[in-house]
Amino acid sequence: MGDTERVRISVSADELVGIAALLAGELERRGHELTLHGALAQQERCDWAWASEAVARDVAAGRAQQGVVCCWTGTGASIAANKVPGVRAALCADAASAAGARRWNDANVLALSLRLTSEALLSEILDAWFEGVPSEELDDRANVRHLETIARAAGRGAQPQLSVRHGREAVEFYKRAFSAREVYRVGGSDAHEAVVSQLLVGDGFVWVADESREHLNFSPETLGGSTARMALVVEDPDATVASALAAGAREVRAPADEHGWRLGRVEDPYGHHWEIGRPLGPWPPPAP
Repeated sequence: MGDTERVRISVSADELVGIAALLAGELERRGHELTLHGALAQQERCDWAWASEAVARDVAAGRAQQGVVCCWTGTGASIAANKVPGVRAALCADAASAAGARRWNDANVLALSLRLTSEALLSEILDAWFEGVPSEELDDRANVRHLETIARAAGRGAQPQLSVRHGREAVEFYKRAFSAREVYRVGGSDAHEAVVSQLLVGDGFVWVADESREHLNFSPETLGGSTARMALVVEDPDATVASALAAGAREVRAPADEHGWRLGRVEDPYGHHWEIGRPLGPWPPPAP
């Protein structure tokens, strides 16, 4: 991924000091398409945790191919970005660190220190970052894959499983509708059609499996309806409902404000109902 290739990049800084004012211009000069957050955007919360999270979620959802996050030391920005599943943020103080992060860690978010990064150093780091190509060595790929194992271990607790017909097709639908990422799969090949797949939807895990009468695992199509309703909490329910409808879902109830929430409801093509919403008021909601 070199500078000759136009890349969608999400960028944030928590204050307009140091190289923050130069960063967007330098990336645009290299021909990249930018989404700006934090102090680089208007009417967004500038604090490093919020600004870096916004970038990380752009990358995790596929709205951006790469991210760049900045704070005074770069440490807080990298910590915040790495809390979002699917993000591999690397704090880089020089070109060698950037090259290594791209090659050995397949890093997709670059974290920079506003205090330490000079204009000349910024150019060197960006050169190394965008020229970097992830390693295909087996041990390097194994390390990167193991990060998903760590993430799954962190996701202990109840995880619903959706029984469907046409499991492979359903997995692709959830990717399109909800920006889901597949982190585990058994089957789902030409040799073994039935699939069991673990998907990361937002910050939660959902399993999708082809129905099996042998295991008393029935789809809504077989039952004539679903026994459970999925609740999906998102920042923008209207946009998520629109994405689901574009992917092939059926609208059951348009998003509206009720009971202190913004809520909408869709039925996916496999008979499962999704109630999509968020609490009204500040986002994200305060921790319990």
